[in-house]
Amino acid sequence: MKLEDAPPAGWYPDPLGGGRLRWWEGTDWTDEYRSPSTATERDTALRAASDAAHLDPTVPGVGDLRRSARDTDRIVSQIREATREEVTRATNLFTRRVQDTLAQSRSVVAEYAAPFLRWVKTAIVLAAILVIAWFIFQFIAQVTLFEWLGDRIDNVTD
Repeated sequence: MKLEDAPPAGWYPDPLGGGRLRWWEGTDWTDEYRSPSTATERDTALRAASDAAHLDPTVPGVGDLRRSARDTDRIVSQIREATREEVTRATNLFTRRVQDTLAQSRSVVAEYAAPFLRWVKTAIVLAAILVIAWFIFQFIAQVTLFEWLGDRIDNVTD
């Protein structure tokens, strides 16, 4: 970045993170930190500056306070916008990862479910055949048993 493109000196969000502000001297960051001003602090400072300006319009710094409040509002809005963009990006990334994971799990389920379902269908058909064969055998066996018993009873009475 060229020196003439650098932002003017002032309080900016700390580039190392955190919720504090750091002083940019125009060419480099200093080791001075402060917490961001709240809306109440900005309003109090503007009211004090306004009162001082009404009493003595030549009071230095009144314009600086107003400009500082505007700069702070601008910085806060930039931070909010950057945060929204980052949250949107993270949400989209998370959504893509979840969709990829679901697609992979569906393929794994399909890979193992198809042979298992084939085995289950074969077992059901085999069980149905065995049940039908058992009923047929029971019917034949009962008829044969009754015939044998009937023959024995007939032989005893004869």
